[in-house]
Amino acid sequence: MSIATTSVLNIEDLLSRVDDDRELLAELFFIFKTIFPTHLQQLREAVACKAPRQIETESHTLKGMLLNLSASRAAAAAHELEQMGRNHQFENLNLAFDGFQAEVEALLTQMNGYVTESQP
Repeated sequence: MSIATTSVLNIEDLLSRVDDDRELLAELFFIFKTIFPTHLQQLREAVACKAPRQIETESHTLKGMLLNLSASRAAAAAHELEQMGRNHQFENLNLAFDGFQAEVEALLTQMNGYVTESQP
């Protein structure tokens, strides 16, 4: 799989962070995919209810998780949602959430592809 510069996941940066330990990287992906759905569901519910504090908190948590995985585009989308929650800006909230979900779906696809490609 060729990783383009517009890739959702900066695999080169991430491998550098884990000292090229591909087993550790696969474990990090597993942990993320285990924990992430709960936070995404909580964010989805907060967006549906337009609950600013919960939007801010869940988005902040997700942003941190995504930054740790070198997924800067998805982290930027989470940051946008975090700011919207902090500032009680709901006008384009659903659109921003949809954009975040699209970034995360692309990230998960790329993660799965990387894990599949890395297996012996």
